[in-house]
Amino acid sequence: MTINVLAVSDQIDQRIYSPTLRQRMPEVDLVISCGDLPARYLEFLADALDKPVYYVLGNHAEELTRGGEKGKRYYPLGCIDLSGKVVRDRASGLIFAGIPGSPRYNDFEPVQYTELQVGWMMLRMAPRLLWNRLRHGRALDVLVTHTPPRDINDRPDRAHRGFKAIRRFLGRYQPRYHLHGHVHLYDRSQSHIAQFGDTQIINVYPYQVLTLESIDARVPVAAEGAVSAPAKATMRSGAAGTSPADPATR
Repeated sequence: MTINVLAVSDQIDQRIYSPTLRQRMPEVDLVISCGDLPARYLEFLADALDKPVYYVLGNHAEELTRGGEKGKRYYPLGCIDLSGKVVRDRASGLIFAGIPGSPRYNDFEPVQYTELQVGWMMLRMAPRLLWNRLRHGRALDVLVTHTPPRDINDRPDRAHRGFKAIRRFLGRYQPRYHLHGHVHLYDRSQSHIAQFGDTQIINVYPYQVLTLESIDARVPVAAEGAVSAPAKATMRSGAAGTSPADPATR
């Protein structure tokens, strides 16, 4: 079974934030946001596509703002926060886990964590992940984070270094896919995909249209056999550096 996913992160893209989105992307089954996108953008995607929208908080916590207002917290209406949670999408059978924020690098951004804090967040998810492995034959399908794992798709500066804890998490639970943002790619020649063991790691900035494979137990045997090859997401990419930036995002 294949699931078409619109994955977004970090920057409002006018090709997506458009009244014609549903006509241009009628095949989308669900939306995943990897952080730092304001509530109004996620709510637009939920309304325009009439599909589930899953998200994690970015380090700027734009998801808690609407219309540029500061000081008030507005969680996106009609959207599902994956931050620190394990969630199974009933329609597709995909199992998600989410880790919000970035490494701690200053005192001004609201969603920053130490390695120990991220490790503790993952430890609290472990009982559900182990139950999934017993019940569904795998712990999860898609890890959704804002920050990449250490030394994969990350950068050497303190703010954009990946988490070691995420890398350990991938090694232990081996999801088929890991989607993240945080690292802005403005050069089209820069790679946004990496392979780590059995996991395909994808930087979705500013958006990607992905076709993911599901191996949910409810899928008939013939169909399940058709997707038993190594996990490879097919995609249509948002061209890096060509989309107008929205003043509400950074």
